[in-house]
Amino acid sequence: MWKMKNMFFLVIALSTFLFLGACSGEQSTSGESGEKVITLRAATGLSPQHGWWVGSMVPWMEKVTELTNGQVQFETFTGGELVSTPNEGDAVLNGTIDVGLILPIYQPDQYPMAEITMLPLAHSDAHIGSNAWKALLNSNVELADGKSYSQMQFANFKVFPVSTTQEYSISTTGKEFNSVKDVKGTALRTPSRIHEVYSEKVGINSVTMPAVEMFDALSRGSFNGSYYSIADWTGYGFQDLFKYTITGVNFGHFNSFIGMRNDKWEQLPKNVQDAMIQANEEIFSPGAEAWIKRSEEAIAKNKEIGGKFVEFSTLDQDVQVLINKGIEETWLNYADMLEQQGLPGKKLITLWRDIVIEQGGNVPEGLKNIE
Repeated sequence: MWKMKNMFFLVIALSTFLFLGACSGEQSTSGESGEKVITLRAATGLSPQHGWWVGSMVPWMEKVTELTNGQVQFETFTGGELVSTPNEGDAVLNGTIDVGLILPIYQPDQYPMAEITMLPLAHSDAHIGSNAWKALLNSNVELADGKSYSQMQFANFKVFPVSTTQEYSISTTGKEFNSVKDVKGTALRTPSRIHEVYSEKVGINSVTMPAVEMFDALSRGSFNGSYYSIADWTGYGFQDLFKYTITGVNFGHFNSFIGMRNDKWEQLPKNVQDAMIQANEEIFSPGAEAWIKRSEEAIAKNKEIGGKFVEFSTLDQDVQVLINKGIEETWLNYADMLEQQGLPGKKLITLWRDIVIEQGGNVPEGLKNIE
């Protein structure tokens, strides 16, 4: 009986040990390098088909695993399985996940300066927008209290920049902007506060609605169109609905980054940290190129059903003036809004303007004189 009782406790102790080991973020098995395997939980609320997941996050994880010879593995969750958008950042900070694809623009109360990349521009593309976003995150320029942009907004994260989306455009189900009268009163879905401000400045009626609900609403004629990235059309079927798109003017880039909590990052071995940094460098430009490829495919499909793409410079002169004036006023409004919150709005928009131009983009002339 004594032997049986001791054997029973031995089995229970061994089972508990194995269970706790299985629950740990770092498993005891070894990778190809002979090092202890580090398993990180990575998640996004976006669909597994989203451009950021397939074009940036997955390649980054695969490259990290490759560079560490299997020492780092990832357990992935998408489409809200574990974390919903925009809660990825909170999930990283509270330890629910180790790595997240973070979309700070969706949380302006926490990251009010993240919307800067959504300011409309005179010229940009996915590469320009992405390089500008990366340069802003890496900037050492002091904005306030001796702190840089990243220190003010994302101090709790180890940030790995990923490409921005392709530039946002105005697309409608058929309404054309042949005159100022055509612009005013047009109802467009707005994806951010900045687009709401811009719409007010040019006389467009703003419609707030999740992207997943847009197809049915547009099909019913509930509103005329949306500010949207062409590269994202195919994810929702918009290439079958939009008939008129203005190109050659940019209505902002949506940004994102791969983020880890600082203390988690600091606990990683040096070789793993180096691999993550190298992987981020290698996937960054291809991520932007993936958006451009998706856009080209969407444009081709849209043209097949009669979609019309109109270059901004060919629009009526009064329409051009209205659109550009709206861009200038939106930048200044955004700066004022941040200043009212005690944030360095004017310094931020000036820094962003200079970075965009340095990366090959452009802004309306009226913004170039801001000091």
